[in-house]
This record gives sequence, C-alpha cells and structure tokens, in this order.
Amino acid sequence: MRLWSIVGLYIGGIIGAGFASGQELVVFFTNYGVAGMVGIVVAILLLSLGTMLVLDFCARHSVSSYATLLGKLDPKRTHILDVLYSVFLLIGNSVMFAGIGAIGDTPWSSFHLRVITGLLVLLVLRRGVEGVARASAWLAPVLVFILCALSIDRLRNLGIRIPTHGSWQAMEAATLYSSYNLGFSMTVLASIQTSLKSQRERLAFVITANIILGISMVLLFFALGTLTPEELSSPFPLGHLFNSRGVLAIGFYRLMLWGAMYSTAMAHSLALVSRMTEMQRFSWTKSSILVVLLSLALSYAGFATLIRVAYPILGLAGLWILANLVRERMA
Repeated sequence: MRLWSIVGLYIGGIIGAGFASGQELVVFFTNYGVAGMVGIVVAILLLSLGTMLVLDFCARHSVSSYATLLGKLDPKRTHILDVLYSVFLLIGNSVMFAGIGAIGDTPWSSFHLRVITGLLVLLVLRRGVEGVARASAWLAPVLVFILCALSIDRLRNLGIRIPTHGSWQAMEAATLYSSYNLGFSMTVLASIQTSLKSQRERLAFVITANIILGISMVLLFFALGTLTPEELSSPFPLGHLFNSRGVLAIGFYRLMLWGAMYSTAMAHSLALVSRMTEMQRFSWTKSSILVVLLSLALSYAGFATLIRVAYPILGLAGLWILANLVRERMA
C-alpha cells in the first residue's frame, strides 16, 4: 500500500463534519483568539506524538486492531474497553450519517442521502483495507485542496487578521481536540500499521500526514478570522465563505461536506468491520452490512445529540490512551 494512500486514509478519518463545517476549528481554536494559533501547533504536536506512539506500539506487539491494542494496554479491562470503544466508533459513524442526512432539504431527500452513502460505503468496503485506502487516496487530497484554496482566496482578498484577544484555555481545548481525534484515528492506525514496514516509513507517514493537517488548520483558522461573530456562531461557519459566490457555490460546499463525512464514515466502518471479522463470528460482507445498517439506524438519534454525548467522552478516552502509551514507552 502506498504511503500516500495511508496518509489519505488518516486525514480522511479526521476531516469529518466538524472539520469541514468549520465548527471544530471555531470551538477549539478560533474562539481563543491569538492563543488559538498556538493551540493548533500544540494539537498537531500531540497528534504527531500520539500517532507515532500508536504505530510503534502496534508494530512491537503485532497489533492489527484497536481491540488488541486496548487489550495490550490494559489486559484486565480488555472486554469492557473493547465494547465501549466499539460503541463510540459506531456512534461516531452514526454522527457522519446524521450529518449527511442534515444536508437534505426534506425528510425524503435526507433518507435518500443516508441510504446512497451507506451503499457507497459498502461498495468500498468490499475491497477491504486496500479499497478504503484507495478511495481515501484521492478523496482526502481533493477535500484538503478545496479547503486550502478557499482559505487562500479569502485571505488574498481580505488579508490576514491577527486576533488581538486571547485565552490560554486554548491549550486545554487543543489537548482535548488532539486526544479525541487520536481516539478515532487509533482505529485506522491499528488497521494499517502492517503496511508501514519500518521505523522510517512510520516516521515519514507521521510527518507528512500531520504537516498537511496542520497547514490546512492554520489556513482555515485565518480564513475563519475574517468572519463576523454572528457568522462564526452559525452551525456551518465555513459555509459563509461560499455564500457570496451564489447558489452553485453553496451547492458545491454541500458536496464537499458530504465528501468529508463520507471519508470519515469509510474509516470508522473499516475499523468496526475489521474488529467484527477478527472475532470470526461474521464474514467480511455480513459485518459490513451490519455496521452500515446499525449506523444508519442510530443516525436518526440526531446530529447534535450524538456529538454532545460521544465526543467529550472519547476525548477523555484518547487522553487515557496517550498517557498509557507514554507510560509503556518509558517503562
């Protein structure tokens, strides 16, 4: 598997609804002013550290799934951690399908968007890890390019505005941001680590993936800084960068949002299906169908409700994972 495909899979797993809408960046960084810029650097450093520790741990212990990783970290609580983490992944997947449904203007169009996306996820899952990685290899770069190009165009016209205010609570927010993203990406990292054969390849992956992510975050941070407080408080802040460009631009933004959520749904589904087939109770095809159907059903619990319940808890879980990886490495 090529390095670029693995990088695309990792980035595609992070650039979900919250990132592509701008909501995550506003909540975790933009709201903290000038300290938010430092927060981005802290978040990328923590993500880099976490991804490197996960990959090294998986390589040293021959880990190929998140269940085995959790078991190696805490053998006494393996089963309960496995179940809890699988539930969080399923909820995270449902968040993506709920967000995709929210793009629709009517209940009927919302239903169709969910079902069509579910079928597309199944289509890619049929080819296993390789199929998901290949899809992410072209989808993730397109999403990153669009977001960066939009930000650069905005800044070229309006200029960079350095915030004058700041709150060092940004460090706390940056830590939470990196930890819950590590919690989600850990599943992908455990699944693909066998494709990175050496320490050098793992380091190349970590540096490439997180630099691309960091540059995107910095550009979007400054682009969001050109919006008014009212625009920043809306559910889709980045959408305001398209509003002045007409109906076609808004439609294009919705398509980009869909692509971001689809790429994350592929990554989460891959991790869940890999875990289910590892248990040898279901075939790959049956596991894929079951994961997609459950995710679609749970998506009707509501986009905001799912985010409010799952993400803060997963952030704490990510901190626990990072702390244990550091402790294990230093032992």
